[in-house]
Amino acid sequence: MKFEVSHDPASAHATDLLVLLTPESVIKEGSEETADLLSALQDDPFAIAAQEGFKGKPGQHCILRTPHGIKARRLLLMGVGDGSTAQARLGAQRAGRLVKKTRAVSVSLMLPGADEATLTAITQGFALGAYEFLRYVTPKEDDDYDGVRQVTLLTPDDGGLGAVITAQALTEGINLARDLVNEPPQALTPDAMSTRAQAIASTHDLTCTIFDENDLEIKGFNLIMAVGKGSINPPRLIHLVYTPKDEVIHKVAFVGKGVTFDTGGNNIKTGGYMLNMHSDMAGGAAVLGAAESIGRLKPAGVEVHFIVPTAENSVSGRAMRPNDIYRGYGKKTVEIGNTDAEGRLILADALAYAQEQGVDTIVDLATLTGACVVALGEHTSAMFSDSDALVEQLSAATEESGEDFWRMPLNKKLDSQLDTPHADMKNIGKRYGGAITAALFLKRWVKIERWAHLDIAGPAFMEGPDDSLAAGGTGFGVSTLVALAQRLGS
Repeated sequence: MKFEVSHDPASAHATDLLVLLTPESVIKEGSEETADLLSALQDDPFAIAAQEGFKGKPGQHCILRTPHGIKARRLLLMGVGDGSTAQARLGAQRAGRLVKKTRAVSVSLMLPGADEATLTAITQGFALGAYEFLRYVTPKEDDDYDGVRQVTLLTPDDGGLGAVITAQALTEGINLARDLVNEPPQALTPDAMSTRAQAIASTHDLTCTIFDENDLEIKGFNLIMAVGKGSINPPRLIHLVYTPKDEVIHKVAFVGKGVTFDTGGNNIKTGGYMLNMHSDMAGGAAVLGAAESIGRLKPAGVEVHFIVPTAENSVSGRAMRPNDIYRGYGKKTVEIGNTDAEGRLILADALAYAQEQGVDTIVDLATLTGACVVALGEHTSAMFSDSDALVEQLSAATEESGEDFWRMPLNKKLDSQLDTPHADMKNIGKRYGGAITAALFLKRWVKIERWAHLDIAGPAFMEGPDDSLAAGGTGFGVSTLVALAQRLGS
């Protein structure tokens, strides 16, 4: 999908589908930017749409075919309510979901009065809405439609180019993350994930280090090895580094859980709980997606380490067992209380390793606990941190990304649940407060102040489609990581 900007009047712009993102205020009061379009049309599109109940409210839409007086083949009115950046992004995503029905190859987007941030949001939003993962779907013989190839952002002045560049970079990173999550587990093994990481590094001139199972064993990454040793596909530790050409102001590490399939191990998942566990590497996918976007944008002032421990948690005679004890890379010992609490184990080794890189900030992402989904639902991620300064920066980044996070407490009263007489800690606490005790387990491996844990178990994967996104991986977290990196370097 190619992105570009045009300053042509909307009425004279040739395209298969012109998407007019329509706030309620534009219908009631009009706007300078839509005046040319409305005067060129022989029929009032708002009056026609009103007959279908269209008032510009979020989610409402109306498609006008062969509108007389303009060069667009179809005109899509998409309601965006108050016209805020959040509503505009969501409206653009909905337009992206509808585009297949129009079989448009070229699409142009227009939102009256949009600033640069909103222009970025709508361009990115449309591309994310249009995304589908069809690699393993056999095309129908009579269907030659290959999707949208060109997206044009219509702006009345010289703005918009920066929005398109940013949107293109973010879209490529998010869709890469979605592709990784959507790959079936026999295709995306830890080694295959490492190969994808190497390709990102090669394309964007990032340094790349991959630790294989021999390296991990020799260097003492015993928790990663414990999780991965039950599988015929051995574990890996991925480490990419982006270094700016100018002065480095901040060094940050993004650490993502990369469990490419989770059976639960010897504490095996039952019933339907194993379904979709190929998505248990969504945190690692988000980190690699951020590497793709940051590699394209090349932000100034910030050195970024992308660290992904990746393993398959399988059942075999070699698999770890409850009551096994392992000494992690951070020199502390862990008694296994439940083999299905494996993500925090590989993250513990990776967090200890990340601190050796001289970073001042660490953010980890993981589909870590079902307890988090129970607490916050399927659309909100949990944010854990004792650093108010980092939380403030992350919150500003989420405002920019449009991703939904809620700060959760690192309640010290629950920390004792991780104590055991036989090792320095165990890997699971009681049922209640499970997302918090998982975060407290990770905190035991972190010595620096500026650390945050993001439990993205809810929004990282959609079991079914909705009107704005396809089913499967969402790429959640990529935009927030990129926005944070840019803020830290500015």
